[in-house]
Amino acid sequence: MTDEPPVSESAPRRSDPRYAIDLPARLVVVEGRPEKVRLIDLSRGGFRVTSPLNLPAGHPVRLEVDGWPRLIGKVVWCSGGRIGCMIDVPPSDTVYETMRAIAEGMRGAQP
Repeated sequence: MTDEPPVSESAPRRSDPRYAIDLPARLVVVEGRPEKVRLIDLSRGGFRVTSPLNLPAGHPVRLEVDGWPRLIGKVVWCSGGRIGCMIDVPPSDTVYETMRAIAEGMRGAQP
């Protein structure tokens, strides 16, 4: 069972495995300022955050996490205080593994 909303037949399906994360991040909507969010999962092709924002599917966003490259993408779904996004240009394998290592270090440093 998943807590994601149903995906329409026309929506892209996730092909990369998810990596569970719990990190502070910023979500920037194109015309707005950075909003504090929690990054709760990541794959090479997308991410999910918790946020009170209500964004429509297709809305462009940028995810910022200290020590990571900025991830530019778009909203795929938004429901129940969570936002699922697809990354426009996924990071290389090397960059992705570095991001995961930084996340592990940040998670281990949290009380």
